[in-house]
Amino acid sequence: MKKLALVLALTLTAFAGSAFASDWFSDNVGIYIDEAGTNNCITAAPFTPVTAYLVCTQLNSSDINAWELALVNSNVTTLAFQPRGTGPIDAAINPGEHIVGLAAPLAVVGGTVVIADMQFMVMNTAPAGIMIKNTFFHSLPGKVPAYQGSNTPIRELHQISAAGSPVITINNGCVVPAETSSFGSVKSLFR
Repeated sequence: MKKLALVLALTLTAFAGSAFASDWFSDNVGIYIDEAGTNNCITAAPFTPVTAYLVCTQLNSSDINAWELALVNSNVTTLAFQPRGTGPIDAAINPGEHIVGLAAPLAVVGGTVVIADMQFMVMNTAPAGIMIKNTFFHSLPGKVPAYQGSNTPIRELHQISAAGSPVITINNGCVVPAETSSFGSVKSLFR
């Protein structure tokens, strides 16, 4: 009986830990070169406009009607920034900050939604990037980027990189994706 109680206690602890951990990886925000939110590392020539998208992924809401964050550029010049949606109002007053409310919410499809279109350029071939931080006038006590859905209270947005790291890197040596190989083709290398 004691063994059964111990097994149940360990099982419940494992499930509780995994539920908590999965919440950390939800409600993400990043800057990508594609609207699907899959490519955030590029090489760009100086003085060449680059189109990018501010994308929320793995959202715990079916829509988004307000969001707030600050973009901090490193060796990047922002040419244009336009929030998506019906009647967006950007109430931020500081440079690089965005506190956006929408007249009608943007629908989240498969946990992903593009919340803004942007264009930027670099002035040279040195490594560059854009980080996401909190706004000066913030909604949450933790001073973090945030969003709200029609039926979702204000929630924290987690940037896709470690704090203080860029969410998009430019001219900084992108990691080459791994090629998919079958187990048989790998085994044949050792015969």
